[in-house]
Amino acid sequence: MNEESARAAASASSRLRDGLFLGEARELRQGWFFPFQSQTLGGGCNGVIVNKQTGKLFHLGSAVPPERDLDLYDRGYQFDSYDLTILAVRDREKTLQALRKLRLTVVEPTEEHGVVWKIPRGLTNAELAELLQRLPRELPAVSLYFVAEVLEDARSAGHFTFHIQEHVAPVSTSGG
Repeated sequence: MNEESARAAASASSRLRDGLFLGEARELRQGWFFPFQSQTLGGGCNGVIVNKQTGKLFHLGSAVPPERDLDLYDRGYQFDSYDLTILAVRDREKTLQALRKLRLTVVEPTEEHGVVWKIPRGLTNAELAELLQRLPRELPAVSLYFVAEVLEDARSAGHFTFHIQEHVAPVSTSGG
């Protein structure tokens, strides 16, 4: 995808509201970055990256500097939700420390007063340790936006190896 077609795709962003426009393009290895510009102060998004291969949009938040997001994008952090697969563990304690920092959750539906509640809760230390008993272990639907550096630090230190890919929610079908 060239800059012109990427700009056209970015122009369709639902976050490009009144008063916002696309700034100058910056080419990344895997995408085109377009910062959002405004005549007035706006918040909530530092811009959008258009994937060169798929045309898929990835919106940057505004809580962190854009340079951080651009670097992580080219390292594969291009989605809102991930399936994280732990392939091998070299240092169990450092791996558990990293997993705690990821703030992994589980949802155990409970019924109360005729209502099914699906409230996530953090995994306990014992549950995290249990995850490492059989590898590889897939952890589906993990949000990594604010904690991707934890994985990158673990990767560079060699504490454990992992693979990430976009989490695709199953399509529900209903008969009728």
